[in-house]
Amino acid sequence: MDSFSHQDLDGLLRQPRSPSVSLYLPTHPADPETQQDSLELTNAIHRAEADLMRDGLRRPAARDILRPAHALVQDERFWRDRGEGLALFLRAGWWRAFRLPLSFDELITVSDRFHVYPLLPLLSGDASFFVLALSENEAQLYRGSRSGMHAVPVPDLPHGVADALRYDETLEPRGQHLGTKVGARTGAVVHGQGIGRELQKERLERYLHAVSHAVDRILAQQGCPLVLAGVDQIRAAFREITRYPHVLDTGITGSPDRVSPAQLHARAWTLAEPAAVGGRTDAAARYRQLAGTGVASADVPDVIAAAETGRVEALFLPDKPPAHDFEGLESAAIHTLRADGTVYAVPSADVPGRGPVAAVFRY
Repeated sequence: MDSFSHQDLDGLLRQPRSPSVSLYLPTHPADPETQQDSLELTNAIHRAEADLMRDGLRRPAARDILRPAHALVQDERFWRDRGEGLALFLRAGWWRAFRLPLSFDELITVSDRFHVYPLLPLLSGDASFFVLALSENEAQLYRGSRSGMHAVPVPDLPHGVADALRYDETLEPRGQHLGTKVGARTGAVVHGQGIGRELQKERLERYLHAVSHAVDRILAQQGCPLVLAGVDQIRAAFREITRYPHVLDTGITGSPDRVSPAQLHARAWTLAEPAAVGGRTDAAARYRQLAGTGVASADVPDVIAAAETGRVEALFLPDKPPAHDFEGLESAAIHTLRADGTVYAVPSADVPGRGPVAAVFRY
């Protein structure tokens, strides 16, 4: 599964104007052997080809644009790690595919640029959190949202105690085991009653320090809540070691080795939701307070105009592309993100004021 970031969005939007295909499909990660998703992609490619030709392209040019999509249909490795949805973008000489933890309604558009509205929930200012699954055998960082989560690659992250300590020299016990510095602690463990437990504790701490060193660098610029998953001892020890300030007090108990990512996500979202949506709750309250003052609006043309001049501080949009003002609201979201505003792509019923859009302005 892939992730989608603001940098990925910029990469799509920087492409020069030319015939461009934006293709969104729901996929089925629970059925890795099924051919359904590749068949649906084949059908979507045929529809995109017809749309390109309807817009004036000759068949060879249309097929040249869509050639990478045809290759994906036959790529077994590509389908092994599918998410809830597939987003595919193609233009002459350039293409990108994203297997994402977000289910899309099927959408195929042909235009002179890529359409990104269905991706906005992945860039939403709320409902984002991390999960760190920790056991003595494995460590894995995930980034999640309301709709799902995906693994985050972490350079130098050890995969278990044995991996973290694989370069250690084995010392034969001679009355004592020389302690290795752990954080600010150094010492010797005297052999005798409990030596096995003390040695195991030391090895675990060294492993968790290595995990923290790797993970904290990824989390350093984030403000999202972190949910720890693991047995009580490991979660408590890591909480003392990490420098990341947004670790939730309550975690997921038990070994994550025995839990599927889907189960892990469901349990984590229950814990993370109150903290993850706190910013959205505050922004919605601010909108209700300022409605009618000129510093907040639910009028689509007003919001679009304010976004184009960088005035939007917080923007609420429906998470599904609306039938009307599709391009205008997409443009407003892009301008808001580029001006360091916050976009909340939420179910229509959660847009403050129950209108098609709601925005709080900077001035």
